Amino acid sequence: MKVYYLPSNNESGLNIETIDRSVMEKFNSDDYRYMHLALDDARSAKGRTTPNPAVGAVVVVKNRIVGRGATAEWGGPHAEKCALKEAGARARGATMYVTLEPCPHFGKTPPCTDAIIAAGIKRVVVAVRDPNPLVAGKGISQLRRHGIVVSTGLLRNEAAAVNEDFFWAITRQRAYITLKLALTLDGRIADSTGASKWITAPALRRIVHDLRRTHAAVAVGSGTLAADDPRLTVRCGRKANPARIVFSSVEAVPPQSYFYQHAWETRSIAVIRQKTERRITTDTASGIEFWYTGSDDPALSMAAFTEIAFSQNITSVLVEGGQKIASVLLEAGLVNRIYLFYGNRILGNGTDGILTTSGFPVANCITLRERETRLAGDDFYITGIPVFPAR
Repeated sequence: MKVYYLPSNNESGLNIETIDRSVMEKFNSDDYRYMHLALDDARSAKGRTTPNPAVGAVVVVKNRIVGRGATAEWGGPHAEKCALKEAGARARGATMYVTLEPCPHFGKTPPCTDAIIAAGIKRVVVAVRDPNPLVAGKGISQLRRHGIVVSTGLLRNEAAAVNEDFFWAITRQRAYITLKLALTLDGRIADSTGASKWITAPALRRIVHDLRRTHAAVAVGSGTLAADDPRLTVRCGRKANPARIVFSSVEAVPPQSYFYQHAWETRSIAVIRQKTERRITTDTASGIEFWYTGSDDPALSMAAFTEIAFSQNITSVLVEGGQKIASVLLEAGLVNRIYLFYGNRILGNGTDGILTTSGFPVANCITLRERETRLAGDDFYITGIPVFPAR
């Protein structure tokens, strides 16, 4: 599995050591096996738990699994409580493996630490500490005060990768932005007539749907909405669709668009770049929310959007273009992770995927770290965390 670290966006930034300064403890092969299962459960929950992190938990007695759980939808039980419910009385004296530090505070549900203590769990193995200021080591401390042995750091990089968006959002108080572009080998997102379907083959498009599944919202610009009329839906692996977002400088949303006609199916948002007060209104006829960012400057408006989104419990956004939105985000340094999907095609002309106002010199341009490249039939993709040039 590829290990990702947290994005820095040209700051010193978060890293795993910042989240969990614990000394790496010794673990046996069984510990690794059970934590891998907990991570599998966490990944399966990814996308449905927002704005909460996706967590997995496994309860084990004498090398026998007696309970497993993953975080439910927001407002539902956390992974620890799901696993404890399945274990029942068998949890007394057991070991719990959990991918993220148990919460010690009241939120939509009571503290998980209280449930663990009441169940009689003897040992808790935590993959990574929670950077949420409401938790941040307090859960581990509470468990230890009640005589529970707590071991930390097992597969912490893998656990941090599952929730890299949550870690960013909760510590920066703004939404995590993933930028995705489908490009030809010569960097075009459409041909000279504006046609863009289909640059990539179905194998890569299935990966895009999985990305949509794991984000709280999917977004495009008004130009893409007008040209492609995208559905922005998940057609595999998730019952409910993420929120849909369109970026625009005007309030009008084409009434014939899929976005407008199906706004009732999921949260639908038009982000308006205008020099007016920052506010949110809802159109009662369509159900579309209008978020006014308070600025007509593209970069400042987009930065304001990330703050508004976080305040509205949208902690991660997959932006699927087009050119203007992608370029603004990159030029403003607001992208946390980028996916470039390349179709095995050369057009020679058409619409460039990225076209910033001034560009960057070779010696001081955007680069990617923690890169992963994967082939899918004749196509391929590359993903990584942008490192932005010094300003």
